[in-house]
Amino acid sequence: MRNLRITLIFSIIILTISCKNKEVKSENKNSNIGQFRFIISDTLAYGKNLARISEYNRKLKENESSVIAVIIENELEDGSTKIDTFSDGLKTPFFGISKYQTGKHKIEIKVEEKMMRTKKLPNDSLSLEIKDIYYTYKFHVFIKDKVYISELNEILSKQMDIEYNENPI
Repeated sequence: MRNLRITLIFSIIILTISCKNKEVKSENKNSNIGQFRFIISDTLAYGKNLARISEYNRKLKENESSVIAVIIENELEDGSTKIDTFSDGLKTPFFGISKYQTGKHKIEIKVEEKMMRTKKLPNDSLSLEIKDIYYTYKFHVFIKDKVYISELNEILSKQMDIEYNENPI
């Protein structure tokens, strides 16, 4: 149990550190990818929207743990963009998508998977190996006008409120 706590603390600290690694690129046409499954609407509201990684499909060994982060370039109201990173320390984070131009768009989502593996050493010590793996997914979406309200966005918002109230970070 102590090892798990140490791993979790290290994972939260390490999550804030960016590392440059090679990416594994994938195209996603229906949200079904081997490693991850997404909940993302193909029609988004003008402005801010919610999406989620709903499933993480890696079998972890007893000495392994992982943390998932979603990295996305979001549009601001003034037309500029910024890189946002979303993680909640779990494997199925909610994340935001912001678009302020109507019409067809291609959204690129980068998922960072931090794999942590512990190994027992002599003298009651422990080593921690951290490996960063990046996946890139592309989604085609349509941004509606300002009056459109996304039903999926409302559902995800309620789900997020419930989950985070039950398990505060």
